[in-house]
Order: sequence, then structure tokens, then C-alpha cells
Amino acid sequence: MGRAFRALVAVALVVAASGADGCSGPLRRPRLVVEDLARGRVLHTEPVTPGDAFVLAYVHSSEHVPVRGTFRVGPDRTLRVTETAFAGFGPGLPAPGPGDAWEIRDGMITVRHAEAPLPEIVVRVVPLTRHRLRLPSGRELDLSALMGAGGAVRLVIE
Repeated sequence: MGRAFRALVAVALVVAASGADGCSGPLRRPRLVVEDLARGRVLHTEPVTPGDAFVLAYVHSSEHVPVRGTFRVGPDRTLRVTETAFAGFGPGLPAPGPGDAWEIRDGMITVRHAEAPLPEIVVRVVPLTRHRLRLPSGRELDLSALMGAGGAVRLVIE
């Protein structure tokens, strides 16, 4: 056997040992995972690239106003909140103050954030809130329909 052939076989063995797709472990491409925590099931998964954005939109449960959160995939497999937009104030919504980066755009108060890294996002989804997730791929998930009676949904980059 020639040296080149032995090297090729060695590389093939390393790839086989690391997983059938050759993409397991820390070098695997990041993917967004959407999980139903109560039932322990994955609702959706898709490959992402740092910088990809997705939007979580819903109706605020007590104020009944639309809310939209825009997130970005961080370079370190974290999630970054880039902005929150909402049509009124209520519990859990930011209250912009002097010096904060905010504007009124399309009838919504839009607050830009400093993008602190989050390891995951967990949201409580119920039919009333009509949670929808617009994914980096352009696909949209109706989380409220997928969750039926409701429950906690986790978003994480793995």
C-alpha cells in the first residue's frame, strides 16, 4: 500500500469514528433546536450559521397586544436578542427610558438591545398567545398549534 492510500484510509476511519455523517462533536454545524419541554420532544431543528436571525411573535397574554422578538445566532452558539417590538406596555415588556435605543416603527415601539448572550430561550406557549416562530430558513412554525393545550418551549443552539 502506498503512503497516500494509507493516509486516505486513516482519514476515513477518523470520520467514521466521529459519527456516520462525519459531522458529530464540536465541529458539527450549529443547529437551532425547538423543543417541547413538557413532552420531551423536538418540534423542529435546522442548521444555522452565526449571524442568522429568527423572529418570535405572539400576543401578550394579559395586555392582548402584539409582541415580536428578533434574535440572532451568536458566534459562540448562544442566542442574542437584537430587538423587541410591542404595541403597548405590560408585564415582561421593556419600558424604554432616556438614553435607550428605541423608536416607533409601523405602530410598534421597537427597542434595540445590546445583544447579551443567552444560552437558551424558554417561553410559555398557550393557544391564546398565538406564538409563531419565523426561522432563519424562512419557514414559519405555529408553536401554539404544535403545543395544543400549551407548555414550555425551549430554543437553543446545539
